[in-house]
Amino acid sequence: MQSGPVQLPPSDAPEDEAFKRGLLSGYRFSLCSTPEAISRAIDVRRRVYVHGNGYDVPVPDAYDPRSWFLLAEDVETGTACGTVRLTPRRAGPLECEEYFRLPLPLRNAGAVEITRFAILPEYRKGKTFLPVVSLGLFNLVKQVIDRIDARNLVICAKPERVWTYEWMRFQRTGLSARYEKLAGGEHELLYFDLRRVAADLADHPFRPFLVGEAFPESQLAEILPELGFPAPERLCVGA
Repeated sequence: MQSGPVQLPPSDAPEDEAFKRGLLSGYRFSLCSTPEAISRAIDVRRRVYVHGNGYDVPVPDAYDPRSWFLLAEDVETGTACGTVRLTPRRAGPLECEEYFRLPLPLRNAGAVEITRFAILPEYRKGKTFLPVVSLGLFNLVKQVIDRIDARNLVICAKPERVWTYEWMRFQRTGLSARYEKLAGGEHELLYFDLRRVAADLADHPFRPFLVGEAFPESQLAEILPELGFPAPERLCVGA
């Protein structure tokens, strides 16, 4: 994500609302429910984490069998261009628990962790300082966690990304650790208390995206798919 403050017209201006409503045009955001869709999401992750950043991490990994996968696609080209993973704590310990002892308010089955956020380089710039693909993925994240009545959203961010999540109203825990699996990079633990969405995002310029309002570009089935892989043997596990 790029840094720097976002500059928008007043949030109640009609032209601003039209601008925001059109931001996701040309993309499709979905919660993966087929082996093919999951394979495409994992391939984006592999291209960013392994081929792009050079991280020596398995793709897929041990958390994938108990996670959901979100996928962003360029409608015109059919390109899978972004992905993020959601892991509910009710299915087992979160990845961040390899490095942190979670604060007591987060140590419950209602916590959900966002990990393996990945966008292809050519889709990282756009009309706002947050890539459009990011907005669409986070919009869908919120729709998914609303369905499961989650209590807290947990994320770990590099120091240069922390301010972005604070802008999205995530709270800092003050806990940091070096992620050995990600080249020893320092990460800080942040969280969002989902019971405070209405209050914390009431005046946010991108409120419709972050509170999970419905957009035609976001596709979420009435019934959420099971966690993990519908057919593990059909996934490509090479790096």
